[in-house]
Amino acid sequence: MKVGVSSWFGNVTEFEERTRQGHFDKSYPVSDADQFRREIAMADLVEPLGFDSFWTIEHHFSPYGMTANPTQILSYIAGRTKRIDLGTMVLVLPWHEPLKLAENLAILDVLLDGRKLNIGVGRGFAAREYNTLGVPYETSRERMLECLEIVRLALTQEFFSFDGEHFRIPRTSIRPRPLSPDLTENLLMTWASPESMTMSADSGAAPLFTNYRGWDALREQLGAFNEIRSGHGWPASTSAIATTVYVHEDDERAREIGEQYWRKTSAMTTWHYDKLGSEYFMPDATDDERALVVKKGYEDQASAGLFGSPESVAEQIRELQEVADVGHLITLHSFGDMPFDLVETSMRLFAKDVLPTIQTFGDREPSAVPYRDVVEQRSAATGS
Repeated sequence: MKVGVSSWFGNVTEFEERTRQGHFDKSYPVSDADQFRREIAMADLVEPLGFDSFWTIEHHFSPYGMTANPTQILSYIAGRTKRIDLGTMVLVLPWHEPLKLAENLAILDVLLDGRKLNIGVGRGFAAREYNTLGVPYETSRERMLECLEIVRLALTQEFFSFDGEHFRIPRTSIRPRPLSPDLTENLLMTWASPESMTMSADSGAAPLFTNYRGWDALREQLGAFNEIRSGHGWPASTSAIATTVYVHEDDERAREIGEQYWRKTSAMTTWHYDKLGSEYFMPDATDDERALVVKKGYEDQASAGLFGSPESVAEQIRELQEVADVGHLITLHSFGDMPFDLVETSMRLFAKDVLPTIQTFGDREPSAVPYRDVVEQRSAATGS
């Protein structure tokens, strides 16, 4: 299987000392620019250490993930590397003007000059982002499907038009044309509900797990996903899975360090996804109530983390691959504002003692159904 590295470009220290407390009169303890420099330094390790890919996310308006334009970040990484593939995990389609998104993807594909661009997409659900962008969440499913349709049309047909509820496009063409013969084969989709899982499988995308809780649920969801694909006459796909990793020669010490910094990330995650999109994190709650919410969020997310000695982590990944037929593992090494020397030490140890073994697991990357086959299946189903 392929093994990549991701970065969230978050600023946990600023969140803890300013944003969470609403202390905006304080100066930044760590600047956003410094955080970007730190994550770029981490990204510079990915290719020389032997990893296969680099991925980033999309978020807006908070220190949780300062990644408002993933394709811009990946274009910069493309210029700093020569071998690795790149990926998004994920582009939130309801927030995008689809023609501009398709153009950005085509440009990045040309710049990669034959390297693979993995296009992970999703629906998103953070109220603070939907509300600030002015996109009604109740329209998110329809917007996502229309945006996906337009992007796939733009990437596969030189000239096309579209007439939908949210987007109307006269006959046009994006330039540059993509270099890859069919970028739609690189489409992956994540989900957070059974309804969205069905939508993902029906779309022909490959499965992408970025927030799973427990291996039994993972096995069940992948099975259901591929059963839906089979019902359309499409082959099963392996999965792409993103997970947190921390490696240390001492197994107990690895868990201690990994859990310490992942707990900080979990607190910021809980705040970012607050259902009300409130300006501050649970402003009327007691410290004990706030701690319980953070603890529950941490426990849910920690079930997906891989912390331990190289031997322990390799065995955990072996089991994960068997459970979820993993074709691309995406590892998060820098989290919770962990000191950079700890991040680098873990990455180097992982690359030396884990990576060569796990790259032999499995033999197929996740594969989406080409858009032309999706259209053909639709026509057959409707008799048109």
